[in-house]
Amino acid sequence: MKLRPDCIHFRGDKPCSFKRVCRDCPQFTPFPTRILIIKCRAQGDVLRTTPLLPALKRKYPLSHTTWLADRESLDLLLYNPYIHRLLGYDLESVLNLEVSQFDLLISLDKEPGLTALATQIRAPQKRGFGMNEFGNLMTFNPAAEYAYRLGADDDLKFFKNQKTYQEVVHEAAEVPYARDEYVFDLPDEAAERARRFFKLRRIPGRRPCIGLNTGAGSKFETKQWPARHYLKLISHLTQKMKANVFLLGGPREKELNRRLARRSRARVYDTGIDNSLLEFAGFISLLDLVVTSDTLGMHLAIALKKPVVAVFGPTCPREIDLYGRGTKLFQGTSCSPCYRQTCPDAVCMSEITPERVFAEIEKFV
Repeated sequence: MKLRPDCIHFRGDKPCSFKRVCRDCPQFTPFPTRILIIKCRAQGDVLRTTPLLPALKRKYPLSHTTWLADRESLDLLLYNPYIHRLLGYDLESVLNLEVSQFDLLISLDKEPGLTALATQIRAPQKRGFGMNEFGNLMTFNPAAEYAYRLGADDDLKFFKNQKTYQEVVHEAAEVPYARDEYVFDLPDEAAERARRFFKLRRIPGRRPCIGLNTGAGSKFETKQWPARHYLKLISHLTQKMKANVFLLGGPREKELNRRLARRSRARVYDTGIDNSLLEFAGFISLLDLVVTSDTLGMHLAIALKKPVVAVFGPTCPREIDLYGRGTKLFQGTSCSPCYRQTCPDAVCMSEITPERVFAEIEKFV
């Protein structure tokens, strides 16, 4: 009996999903255009790369897409209908890719290990970033030059650039840009913990549910909005809007969120720090609006089509597209954006007042 390892359904180590052997199988489907996307780093960046997928499908209707991502980001892509094969970045996947062949490679990370891998992979068409003979970053195609210069030219990135991240990666990938939204399918069971939370605490109905994503991530402490501002905003939300206020965060926000809940004169709801990535998204899915700095929580809210009031300081608001749902607040001090990881005063964040944030919330709730 002849097996058909050139079929997209073939497994080899076990039967395919149709439980058929290959001979005369009506489900036999040869591989169409094989696309590999390498986008591993930064969970928020992984999410905001997903608008590339529907655009690729329009350009290559008969295509099979593999995506290589860091293990921590796999849940963000696990239920994506455009991805046929999802690989975590580890030795096994690297070995798999080195013996595979693709028709098109799109490499969007700039780290040495990933650009070296992209350079080694067999594909007649390569777009994005690779590694040259000196061990330095290079571009595979002229269309990726703008994305390349954004990393090397602070004046371009901080002040002159008017393109969103999505526009930049579409350009580098040579795919027409149509402002597609993030592609993030959240399974219904992911919100089950949040629904139980609402039920057990008897969250009052018919009130706006506002999430405060208090974290700043592990890389940029400078993205942190001051705790005193969150306390003042909680007061405005609970007294003037009669809103239900939810504190969102992870392990790094444990003490901050406890302190906010303890010091607030009104009741707030701490959603906890032990939620899985999808459970965290499940809480966001039940909210009416999210206040956040430039973090993964912001990207999840955008992906779930929630209104967002995003507070920017050290990073560039122009690169973010809220798709008409929300506001980007940027003080524009003389030293921002700077992309510094630490700062003695971070006035770019502290000068964005709670009153200003509350005024924006009122526009969308």
